[in-house]
Amino acid sequence: MKFLDVQAADGVIRMAKIVKGADHFGESIPEETAFALMDRYVALGGNSIDVARIYGKIRCGDMEGAYAHSEGVVGRWMKARGNRGKIVLITKGAHHNMNHPAEKRVTPECIRSDLETSLKELGVGHVDIYFLHRDDPTKPVGPIIDCLDELVKAGKIRAAGASNWTAARIDEANAYAKAHGKTPFAVSQIQWSIARTTPELWGDPSLVTMNEAEYAAYQKNQIPVMAYASQSAGYFSKLSAGQELKPRVALRFDSPENRERFERVMALCARTGKTAAQISLAYILSNPLPAAAIVGCSTVEQLEDSMAGMDFALDAKTCMELVE
Repeated sequence: MKFLDVQAADGVIRMAKIVKGADHFGESIPEETAFALMDRYVALGGNSIDVARIYGKIRCGDMEGAYAHSEGVVGRWMKARGNRGKIVLITKGAHHNMNHPAEKRVTPECIRSDLETSLKELGVGHVDIYFLHRDDPTKPVGPIIDCLDELVKAGKIRAAGASNWTAARIDEANAYAKAHGKTPFAVSQIQWSIARTTPELWGDPSLVTMNEAEYAAYQKNQIPVMAYASQSAGYFSKLSAGQELKPRVALRFDSPENRERFERVMALCARTGKTAAQISLAYILSNPLPAAAIVGCSTVEQLEDSMAGMDFALDAKTCMELVE
């Protein structure tokens, strides 16, 4: 297994470069299946679980009242296995109201409230990395960074991360942190894969997807990136198997440009004997940018396919050729 180092207030967090995503645990993925997925992931060398306050949440319109299942599943699994000390535990908060996206929640009050709920659901005293799940560009970065710094100093989080923040906003926040002696963002989460997409195609303008400008900014600041939807929701795997794409996957990823990239992926599969899923992960894990890939596999078979390529590497030139 390859590892990614994330700087924390108390040292370095050494997280597996393949991270098991816990979205839909306890909802469309039953708890028994979720336990089996996490068990197999750890058995294959993984150590990092990524969840969020909203994962497994029923859309009831009330962010404070809606109950989310996924954190509780992860917490019960860690308790049953007695492995909290061996797991890099990642969660996220301050997401907007799911049914009313204009109701932003990136405030110190919502950050503190969401974190306390997450700690209770997970059954832990702290998380290793705490991400703000969304940004609110209308808000100044100072109070947000001040709040995160307080939570770090209180021992409730070890490192702060920004999910779906532009690199420019992360740089702005980190400049404030440096100037005021506060805890900076140590890692970012955005959508990133071989297949190109946009927030508009996802129907959510609050998302951030990797593009040329974002990539150039990360090359400059060298903040580690955790890629979600790193396998393009199975886009290349479905095409390679001759299977029909789900409408949502087709909407987000199926384009002439990505069909050309599919041909390059298939040519690389033929040369290396690897699957499309493994090539998709290798692009992130071998990328010149420091990065990890979140995998949302819903079956043990899918997870084993992905993990089988965890030590397969591509050179930088091949990575760039896949997306040229």
